[in-house]
Amino acid sequence: MEKKTIVEAMRDMDLCFMSTVAKDGGVSSRPMSNNSQVEWDGSNWFFSNGETRKVQELSENPATELTCQGQDTWIVLSGEAKLHQDDKALFKKHWTDELDQWFEQGIDTPGLTLIEVAASRAECWGKPGDGVVEL
Repeated sequence: MEKKTIVEAMRDMDLCFMSTVAKDGGVSSRPMSNNSQVEWDGSNWFFSNGETRKVQELSENPATELTCQGQDTWIVLSGEAKLHQDDKALFKKHWTDELDQWFEQGIDTPGLTLIEVAASRAECWGKPGDGVVEL
């Protein structure tokens, strides 16, 4: 599977599991929506409250993994997360109306954090020839 195909498939997979390294060294996972915010360079974008456990875990260890499922396709992205706080121009660029249900004050929500996951590796299953793709 080519990078372009992975990105296109990811845009159709709104929900994924974001896994981070927990304080005890174990794996911590939670469902997240990328709001179709997937870029050609392999970056995925997620909004969160800055006080969450995932943001704390990512600030201590940026290693993360995204696990997504679509129709007949499964994708696991591995990479590192970067936390963006207080960057309203970037927030506005990635904001979608669907986010209003979680963040009533929009991009002015106190503690709003944008998580950028820059994928360096993808594992894909579902079609012949799928496997590991270095991004």
